[in-house]
Amino acid sequence: MGGPLVSLIVPTFERPESLRLVLTSIEFQSGLSDGDVEIVVADDGSRDCTEDVVDRFRAKSRFPVRFTTHAHDGFQLARTRNDGVRASSAPYLVFLDGDCVAPRHHVLQHVRRSRPKTVMAGYCYYLDPVTSARIDERAIETAAFEQWVTAEQTKQLTRMDWKARFYAVIRHPRRPKLYGGDFGIWRRDYESVNGFNEEFTGWGCEDDEFRIRLKRAGVRVRSILRWTRTYHLWHPPAPSCPQRWQDGANVQKLRLEALRTSPRCVHGLQAPAA
Repeated sequence: MGGPLVSLIVPTFERPESLRLVLTSIEFQSGLSDGDVEIVVADDGSRDCTEDVVDRFRAKSRFPVRFTTHAHDGFQLARTRNDGVRASSAPYLVFLDGDCVAPRHHVLQHVRRSRPKTVMAGYCYYLDPVTSARIDERAIETAAFEQWVTAEQTKQLTRMDWKARFYAVIRHPRRPKLYGGDFGIWRRDYESVNGFNEEFTGWGCEDDEFRIRLKRAGVRVRSILRWTRTYHLWHPPAPSCPQRWQDGANVQKLRLEALRTSPRCVHGLQAPAA
């Protein structure tokens, strides 16, 4: 028997209730056999009950579940995502943030739409606090939460999908964007650029820099929004999140990294030799 077809990487940090709901939505994924999927919860050093949530889920899940963590030292999302990949084994990787509930066909759609040298990039409905508070295990089991978004929210993501397709046709140099909270990629393509750049700490820009290097490696970004969208549970912004993107601490670092020519970062999935 072979291993799993897809590794689902779920980064998280000190949002155990959101993580519990996201894992519940993974348990109800349809169209995939139990052995097709492995789950890797990649933790950024939570100091709460996050690991207990994972342990309880593992005890009842139909999928194998792994857990990675490290000592918390600020916001290290790039490192956390790489940790999840290091602990995974499948040839295809799907990334799903630990605050984004997935519709029940989500992983199946990523598998169906996978293409060589292509990242399938998604996005989410941003739920308000009241709607987020309504989501529980019953709402996920019945898929009722999928009806709680507004028509305007649906139109917005549909427009985003059409724009992404147009950008792909005209070969726009910086679009479509790649948002790290939901995307699928072949492991060999992820490894070809050495994964996320772990020099990016604090909020933002690590996915922009990752996309730039993928383009250098000949890996395209395509939209999966026509087939699936996730549901982002409300929470306060991260302390390192700026009010304006251009004021972020990582923006200058992104601009400098964009001047490089190599598709591989130095401090990534594989660390430089000592």
